[in-house]
Amino acid sequence: MNNIDILASSVKTPVRILVLILTGLLYTGTFAQADEVVFTSAGDTPWQLYLGSSNNWMVPVQGPETTSFKSKVVTVRRIDNMATADAIQAEWKGGLGQIYWQQSDPQDYRTLAEQGGALSMVIRIDKKPKKSVDLKMDCGYPCAGSLNMTKLFKAVPQDTWFRVSLKLSCFEEAGANLGNILAPLVVATKGSFKLRISDVALLAAPPQASLVDCG
Repeated sequence: MNNIDILASSVKTPVRILVLILTGLLYTGTFAQADEVVFTSAGDTPWQLYLGSSNNWMVPVQGPETTSFKSKVVTVRRIDNMATADAIQAEWKGGLGQIYWQQSDPQDYRTLAEQGGALSMVIRIDKKPKKSVDLKMDCGYPCAGSLNMTKLFKAVPQDTWFRVSLKLSCFEEAGANLGNILAPLVVATKGSFKLRISDVALLAAPPQASLVDCG
């Protein structure tokens, strides 16, 4: 049994993504045609990046490094990937913390969901999670659709960029009101974890190889 078979057999849900990562086929450095860009190296989107912890859930990320208010629960750094400061690294050190992109006006993604659209992102795991990691779509507290991604993030190789896409219908089934989305991507955990993100977008036609199960 080779390394691909060993890793693929270790977890059921993300088998396809594991094989593609290990064979170098998943992320080529190109960004798919986006229906709505949330985060990109160009930086010209209406979405503002925030981080938060129990002391303050809405701290805007500004400058080269931002840390949660009165704590070191979560820190976001601007980092270089393919160009200068074209990606972020988020690091959690314990205690509930989150990062998320938000704008003032809620967005309606029901039509995009009907077209088979997905939330798609290019990420890299720098330190595997110690506790559960959730990806959420926020539709105004307490409304949210949350997907547990812990198994996937623990299974994939560290220090490898890959694209992962999750159907909008997954978030809807988990409780999100897709007609009133305030934050299309929230990453939250209570344990230590470190990941990088270079692109986030909503795609009507996500790359099929990047799609993973709802969780």
